[in-house]
Amino acid sequence: MFLTAARLDVPPERVARHLARLPVVAALAGDGLEFTTPVTALTGENGVGKSTLLEALAVGMGTNPEGGSRHARFASLDQSVSPLHHWLTLSRRRNPRDAFFLRGESFLNLAGYYAGLEPAPRGPRMDDLQEMSHGQSLLALFDRRFHTDGLFFLDEPEAGLSVLRQLELLGRLHHLAAAGAQIIMATHSPVLLAVPGAQILEISTEGIRPRDFEDTEAVHAAREFVADPEGTAAFLTAEEGA
Repeated sequence: MFLTAARLDVPPERVARHLARLPVVAALAGDGLEFTTPVTALTGENGVGKSTLLEALAVGMGTNPEGGSRHARFASLDQSVSPLHHWLTLSRRRNPRDAFFLRGESFLNLAGYYAGLEPAPRGPRMDDLQEMSHGQSLLALFDRRFHTDGLFFLDEPEAGLSVLRQLELLGRLHHLAAAGAQIIMATHSPVLLAVPGAQILEISTEGIRPRDFEDTEAVHAAREFVADPEGTAAFLTAEEGA
């Protein structure tokens, strides 16, 4: 374990107005967050602040705001991340040798950045990610770049991965964490929520709450659909007033 806690050091009304409305900001200003296991999964509906929180943690630990390691240097977005990291205090047990941020919305830009670098003489090959499909390039990144002595922030890593490949990623994350890595991810995937021993934090309008796997909204929704896919589809596609 590297990162152990995060808290907001100012009252919520002191942060940017669009951030102050997020449930995650109020929670950080209260008890804050404690990371208790090597794998933490942040889950919840769209718009509650999962990615905003993950970005603030990643940037606070020194990673490039648009993705990559502490040494990556590229910027292609006008405003790459929110300013939340400016108001956070992060507690750590020790500093990781390496930290890496996989940001879903700018992964293509990260792959392009690597393609423009000279190959590292002893490092893993990273210049060919653009030659692969999205899913293949993600798995190649996990294989080549992630290791057992690092802190890794993953923003919806399931994007672009089939269910089978998500299961494969579940296994990889579990083994990395068991060998010394720490992973903090934002995800909607019931598969990735099932990483053995993961701390699951569900973000809602009520704040941030620890959840068991079975109690998360993502798992409830998936189970209901699989139990009756035809009935669910019929209900959702029925004409209004019919």
